[in-house]
Amino acid sequence: MLGISVYLKTFDEKYICQAAANGANLVFTSLHIPEDDFSKVTTTMARLLSVCNQYHLTLVPDVSPKTFEVLKLPKNDFTALHKLGLTALRIDYGFNDWQLLHQLQSEFTLFLNASTIDQHYLDEAQQNDIDLNKIHAAHNFYPKVETGLSKEYFTKLNAKYRGTKINLLAFVPGDELKRFPLYQGLPTLEDHRGKNPYVSAVELIERFNITDVVIGDPKAKLTTLAAIKLYQDKRIMTVPLITNGLDAAFFSQDYSVRKDVADKLIRIIAPRTSDIAIQQTGERPLGTLTQDNLLNGRYSGELQIAKRDLPFSEKTNILGYIHPEYLDLLQFIDSNTKLRFVKA
Repeated sequence: MLGISVYLKTFDEKYICQAAANGANLVFTSLHIPEDDFSKVTTTMARLLSVCNQYHLTLVPDVSPKTFEVLKLPKNDFTALHKLGLTALRIDYGFNDWQLLHQLQSEFTLFLNASTIDQHYLDEAQQNDIDLNKIHAAHNFYPKVETGLSKEYFTKLNAKYRGTKINLLAFVPGDELKRFPLYQGLPTLEDHRGKNPYVSAVELIERFNITDVVIGDPKAKLTTLAAIKLYQDKRIMTVPLITNGLDAAFFSQDYSVRKDVADKLIRIIAPRTSDIAIQQTGERPLGTLTQDNLLNGRYSGELQIAKRDLPFSEKTNILGYIHPEYLDLLQFIDSNTKLRFVKA
């Protein structure tokens, strides 16, 4: 799933509509952020639910004891939440109560706190007939700089989910608007703070087997959302390219990668042409897109991307350069990846 985050203080109905049109199918919100505006919470939540239903988005509120207080509902009255129209919950407490979990599973899709679940919990849940196939394990995001998870610890946390059908959710920062009051981004991994959310999403999917990627901040670029969704659904990687010499036809198709993975180059499947003229040549730093010219004989016309800094070659024309923000994508390109180049 692809998700966005909506906060009452910055509720933007137009953005929700645009996000849905660009592939989002989940909306995360929180009802216990101290800095949020709860002065009109009842009407705002009703409107948010209505908009989500209109665009077929699953609304996932982060529920704590304060949630019931904010919504002026009896304590722990989950049935009242269901009557409001909620069909999914992210709960941080009370999920050791197996009877309650059974009740909740009959009414909601459940997102449990991935950081607090251990192997013992999973074993006990199965013994108590909890349907783990319908559970999502949702990681936290971390508003304050330097407080996000390390990749090593994240890997260790997720190890217990191998072999299960539990969906894993994690957050990446936005690239349009950061969340109040710190405006430092809302990633799960500290290494993703300040980084491009698309590149971060691809890493979550490829390196950590994350199935549900959510923008933690209030806004991301619509092109970012569309690119993440395209990668989730079809494994087509969007690659922004800095170039002046390529025509529209080059950008109008998707490219496959050769099955035999080279050490220094990503070799792209494209028709070879024996008469590619010698044009711009030079050193080929990491991320350089090149095409072999006629000096390379039968390889003339072949496209490649440099996986490391490579020396000058008179047999290879330089077509452009992967945008620096996206260079980390190269490590995730393999024989199953399709590439879609876009103008940076």
